[in-house]
Amino acid sequence: MTDLVFKGQNDQVLTNSLLVAEKFGKRHADVIRSIDNILNTEDELLNAKMRLAFVSTTYEDSTGKSNPAYIMNQKGFSILVMGWNGIKALKFKNEFYDAFEAMERSLKEIKTPQTYAEALRRLADEVEAKEQIQYQLEQKTEQLDESKEWYSIKRWAKEHNMNWRCINWRRMKALSYGLGYEIKKIFDANYGQVNIYHINVFKTYFQ
Repeated sequence: MTDLVFKGQNDQVLTNSLLVAEKFGKRHADVIRSIDNILNTEDELLNAKMRLAFVSTTYEDSTGKSNPAYIMNQKGFSILVMGWNGIKALKFKNEFYDAFEAMERSLKEIKTPQTYAEALRRLADEVEAKEQIQYQLEQKTEQLDESKEWYSIKRWAKEHNMNWRCINWRRMKALSYGLGYEIKKIFDANYGQVNIYHINVFKTYFQ
């Protein structure tokens, strides 16, 4: 559940429109439109209050294009999904709420170091933990990136002497779902993580 939320500044527990769209199976553009509607009512005072719950940001897709997104706190999330009904929606709402609460509890349990020595030990532990996570990510990336069955768009394009910008990631994503293949992610030093697709998805794309 921890992949549904993340820690922001001042230990705020946050999520974003991309995570919400993916979890609820909605188009990200539709989620953005819903948030825009929340932030642009006829009541300016209400709009100002809502902007405390949503923060506009951007992200780059696999083509390098900048796209709009929103970061939101638990209040913003609650308002956004209020009208989303059905058993699945209820289940996903509950998972998000549990994730918010779990992270809030963990943040409260973190104690401030009382001595300089304790602070140094904690810093060393944090550095070691981050290095271990980084190592695991790089190992997983190396294994997947060298796979003969899974390719990132850039790797496929490079091996086939193509311009990677000619491959439409939205169509690749749709084909993956249509063919029943999951979309995996690998660590990338520039983008944090990138999608990789099964070789059969690429073959279908270029048929």
